[in-house]
Amino acid sequence: MVSKAVLLLLVVLPFAYCRIYDKCTLARELLHQYKFPRWQIPTWICIVEHESHFNTAAINTQTHDHGLFQISQIYWCDPPNHPQGCHVSCDSLRDDDIHNDVQCVRKIFDEWQRIRGNGFKAWTTYDAFCGGNNEGYINGCGI
Repeated sequence: MVSKAVLLLLVVLPFAYCRIYDKCTLARELLHQYKFPRWQIPTWICIVEHESHFNTAAINTQTHDHGLFQISQIYWCDPPNHPQGCHVSCDSLRDDDIHNDVQCVRKIFDEWQRIRGNGFKAWTTYDAFCGGNNEGYINGCGI
């Protein structure tokens, strides 16, 4: 019996501090709580859907991307003892609080906007899936 309890704990514990958003809740949060411009919301929802499937605990072990927005540890989040662009730990991007994720996303977006003229291009899913009209991603969300 103890081994079943331990196994269950090992399976459940990594997800204890994550959140799976629905697209409308995230869209409203980005707009109202984090003050993203309305015109950006559909594209962010598209990116998040394709990057993390709205899971704040998402991690891509091949590309070393973390969290809801799949922020790269190669450039932006901090692996242990190696400060990166956002000065935030990669682990902290995989919890249910997206405040630091949003701060980092803004920094990434602004840097790419300055260098490339389009901040969304920092995410490979933008060109692959989200480069057009993304209003359909927020249909029914009332924003």
